[in-house]
Amino acid sequence: MSREVDVLQRLKGPVVPINICFNTDGTVNFKAVGRYVEWLCDRKVPVLMLTYGSSEFSGLTDEELWELTAVVGEANAARSLFIASTGFWKPAKTREFLKHADAIGADAVKVQINTWFPKTRAVLLRYFDLIEDASDIPLLLWHVQPPPFPMEVAVELARRSNIVGMKNDGDQFYEYYDLMRATRDEDFAVVSGGQMRNFAFGYQIGSPAYLCTIAPFRPDIALDFYRLLVDGDYEAAWEMVRRYEDPWLRWAVENDWLPVIKTAIQAAGLYPNNLLAPPRPDPEPDLLEKVNVRIKEIFGEDPN
Repeated sequence: MSREVDVLQRLKGPVVPINICFNTDGTVNFKAVGRYVEWLCDRKVPVLMLTYGSSEFSGLTDEELWELTAVVGEANAARSLFIASTGFWKPAKTREFLKHADAIGADAVKVQINTWFPKTRAVLLRYFDLIEDASDIPLLLWHVQPPPFPMEVAVELARRSNIVGMKNDGDQFYEYYDLMRATRDEDFAVVSGGQMRNFAFGYQIGSPAYLCTIAPFRPDIALDFYRLLVDGDYEAAWEMVRRYEDPWLRWAVENDWLPVIKTAIQAAGLYPNNLLAPPRPDPEPDLLEKVNVRIKEIFGEDPN
């Protein structure tokens, strides 16, 4: 079995974007991250991903990102599908990282091209041409806007055997569906950038996986939701959206999403704190209590 086929067969269900634990001096608490990854693997999370927003790449040095990738690879130990991600680098640096990610056990790499580069066919194709032969590790595209990733370029790149999918952080409705329809004849997975609600529609069109707003601290709920979609029980799946995701996401966004999700991980006993990467300020001291109350109201007690 080729590496590309292996990734496509395993890239299914909830994807956990790995939030990062920081020390009080702003450095990464690599031991805490490793333990968290082991916890996720023990709970049979199918896909792990380091990604620009949730993993706070803007607050990491290149050296920290290199080490973080290795820590996740070691803790994962080939149990879950592990998708690493590049920084905003020139192609030569990305080539080095692809070799590193391959060596430490990542299964694929999401290539995050600097958003300041023009999203033209010439620029995007040339970027991938320049990294093409660095490693045979499978690659994913990243759709983030503005402006959107040109549809015709996504289709053209999807025809390359080593490019197996795209994480869609752009429009979660029409563009998401159009990307799936345009690439349905290729071995190419369009992954929803977030929300059970979006994936409930996307799965029926052909999207195999989604980043879930609940999975980082309650992967059991994310897995149950996915199983309902696979079984075709859409009514029960929508009930989970209304019961869990809608009230949680609404409250979390109102109270600042990133510190809330990191506090939820802390509340589950998985991280020692909820600190954000500097220069972002520390969350308010009473946020942990508020999150604990809200989690119990919405989710009840964790059976695990």
